Amino acid sequence: MNRLSKSPGIPDNLFSRSKAGLTREEIRAIIVSKARIKGNERILDVGTGSGSVSIEFALLGCDATAVEKDEENFEIAKKNIEKFGLNDKIRLIAGEMENINLSDSFDVVFFGGTDNLEKSVNNVFKNVKPGGRMIIAAVRLETVVEAIKVLKSRGIDPEVLNICLNKGKDLGGKTALAPSYPVFLIYGDRK
Repeated sequence: MNRLSKSPGIPDNLFSRSKAGLTREEIRAIIVSKARIKGNERILDVGTGSGSVSIEFALLGCDATAVEKDEENFEIAKKNIEKFGLNDKIRLIAGEMENINLSDSFDVVFFGGTDNLEKSVNNVFKNVKPGGRMIIAAVRLETVVEAIKVLKSRGIDPEVLNICLNKGKDLGGKTALAPSYPVFLIYGDRK
């Protein structure tokens, strides 16, 4: 892994991709930025998919707990964590977040994917430290609306960031912009 820098945004091509896809390197860099970490925080990554977000945090000095319910995605996350040599920094748990009992408290909780956002937040909210940050990523508008509602119902005044990412791609010897799905980040601090 000698191609890695200390800044977030590990190149996408260094990850095995899960069927859920991969959170793009630029989006991961913004997620880490919005988490406002110092490098020793405890991170909970719900719906980790390929594990890329947990890996970003772990390489910056954080300890992460990554939860994934899909068996195939779980195996890919495990493979990526091993590839980056982070078995001692990332604890990978198989299961649905709403059914997992956590004993740790977390400085940052990141939801990268969940079908049961409200139930999952209900389960983890008691484990978010006062002043801890919750970040929810969404590509569906319905999830954005639900995330705002869920955070507000817990006394969090959420900020919403919409990221539209277009990358240059060769098209007949010229450069065209290839769009990807817009990503929303909904985030705020526990009072």
